[in-house]
Amino acid sequence: MIRILVHILAVSLIAGPVFAQGPGGPVQPVQAVQADQDEQAVRSVQAVQDEQAVRSVQTVRMTLEQCVDRALRVSPDIEQAVLTVEGLEARLSEARFAGITPRLQWTNIFGPAPGIEGDTEQIETIRSDLSDLGVFSRTQIELVQPLYTFGKLSNAKKAAGYGLEAGEAAVESRKFDVAFQVKKLFYGLVLAGELRDIILDSVDKVQEARDRVNEMIEEDSEDVGQNDLLKIDVFEFEVQQSRARAEKSIEMGRAALKALLEIDRSVDFDIIHTTVETEMADLEELDVYIEQAKNRRYDIRQLRAGVLARRALLKVARSDFYPQIALAGSLQWGIAPHRPELDNPFLRDEFNFLRGGAVITLRQNFNFGLTRAKYLARKVELEALVSKESQAMSAVALQVEQTYRDVIEARTNVVNSDRALRSARAWLTSAQLGFDVTGDSSELLDAFTAHAKMQHAHRQSMYQYRVSLAELDHVTGNGIYNGRR
Repeated sequence: MIRILVHILAVSLIAGPVFAQGPGGPVQPVQAVQADQDEQAVRSVQAVQDEQAVRSVQTVRMTLEQCVDRALRVSPDIEQAVLTVEGLEARLSEARFAGITPRLQWTNIFGPAPGIEGDTEQIETIRSDLSDLGVFSRTQIELVQPLYTFGKLSNAKKAAGYGLEAGEAAVESRKFDVAFQVKKLFYGLVLAGELRDIILDSVDKVQEARDRVNEMIEEDSEDVGQNDLLKIDVFEFEVQQSRARAEKSIEMGRAALKALLEIDRSVDFDIIHTTVETEMADLEELDVYIEQAKNRRYDIRQLRAGVLARRALLKVARSDFYPQIALAGSLQWGIAPHRPELDNPFLRDEFNFLRGGAVITLRQNFNFGLTRAKYLARKVELEALVSKESQAMSAVALQVEQTYRDVIEARTNVVNSDRALRSARAWLTSAQLGFDVTGDSSELLDAFTAHAKMQHAHRQSMYQYRVSLAELDHVTGNGIYNGRR
């Protein structure tokens, strides 16, 4: 009976809240490895099936990968980043067509035109006849084709291309952020469920202890009394209090995950997780992970593309110092059916005519002060972004090393806590045997307390190890779906 009470007390003191942060908490930037087209097609079909399942039933059970898939589909942050990419694609198309397609403009006007009075062979007799009004049509086509712009158009196209690359990298970076957020919530929910199982086991033991004490009291045993029942009441309160905290943690974890996955609050939601021992991952050298982060992370790619875009824009600004050379052409014609055509080359008729031509133009902006100011502004923007890139590289190396050390620490804690849990279990067995022989409860008390603490510590270390591995994948860009079960 004493060993049962000690176990209950130890468990009730160590069980506590699990979720300290909801779905809106801070996350670190990451990068992703895109799946091939076949895998994307399979995921698209699965996405439709998952969406239909969520809408058609009130009970939803999802694995970690299903949670990540759904979060990537419904995240508003990712949707906004995708819309930004669509705008950047339009800008790139505009820049491309500016260099290969001439600017072509067509204008057509209609209006009244007076007739002609007099002899068209004698200029001095020609007059406008307002009593003979008719309709005329005038059409004008203008064409401007850039020939040489000293790099303005080509660099504008490059800047747009790098801008699109940066936008696409931003989308992938947001996907990695969302995926890591889902993993943290998922693993937290797993931990909360494991701690609840410990507490529920303690609830059963409370009842067993109460029943056993009542039996012994009825048998007039001298070893127990009413004080033992009062102690059980106190232990039961502690257990129920811990149970309430655990239930609250689970419900808040589910609510946070449902909010991130945009699942209706009325839906009965839970995760699917097979409780197995996590295998210890083989780690590479630290420099390998740092190099992976610099080459794979999409936020780094986004920054590099931004630097290249700024360099191209700086060249665009520099081209304004030089003249822009282009081919300009124009074709105009007018038709007024009720007016006779004038064949005299010295007469200009604005109603019946056909004329056109093409020339080479040079356009130079002589406001060099303003041009220089714009150029220097672009140069400062580039230098600031280059400095930011250098700082980001140093920050990434430090972040990867910190996460790498966290993984090593968590892995060590898992191994040590497992060994300590086995030792505590053996100690508990030995103490139980000794109690049956000698009736000495002091060692049994210590053994039960140590065993309960190590149960909690081992599960907590497993949670930290899962999260730290997911974060290492996150900060090195080793894939969205590298979640350890």
